[in-house]
Amino acid sequence: MSFLKRHGFKIAVLSLCAAMGVYLLFTYVIKPAEPLPMLGAAPAFEMQDIKGNVVSLDSTAGKVRLVYFYFANCPDVCPPTTFLLSGVQDKLQEQGKLPSKVEMISITFDPERDTPEVIENFAKRLDVDFDGWHFLRGEEQATTELADAFNIGVKKLEKENTFIHSNLIVLVDQNGEIREWISGTDDQTVDYIVSRVNKLF
Repeated sequence: MSFLKRHGFKIAVLSLCAAMGVYLLFTYVIKPAEPLPMLGAAPAFEMQDIKGNVVSLDSTAGKVRLVYFYFANCPDVCPPTTFLLSGVQDKLQEQGKLPSKVEMISITFDPERDTPEVIENFAKRLDVDFDGWHFLRGEEQATTELADAFNIGVKKLEKENTFIHSNLIVLVDQNGEIREWISGTDDQTVDYIVSRVNKLF
């Protein structure tokens, strides 16, 4: 009796098991990476950085953008989140993506106190490298309206002369579409943020 006749059934069963194993491996273990959802167009803006250069949504088109609203006198979340983003900047520079493929944008909603000098000192204390990272200023009301258009809540407490605000980093893709709002406070890591950026390449 030939080998195939004697062992044909076993071979068929083993082949079926192998095919099922491959199917299960790719279905439940090696899942294809799911793209980030499209969450709507980012609002247009045009502001000056601390050197007086004009930066806009259009001027950064073609690159992934991380947009963060803050104020330098913030007593809690803004400094640690900016420091977290400085780690993101370092990693993206190591990968050769910043500033060639990614740009970072921080926008103050307290322009009266956040002069260029104040912003520069704030950024330097937190290990910011200004290459590929724009710190922008505009009129207070217009900036608050822009933050709202980005779905970032901001409220000025007039009596205390301070702000309460959502601590979110907005991930915007190369075409100006918002792809994710990333919490800056939920024990977020540099690697997580960089991984979200890299999903857009």
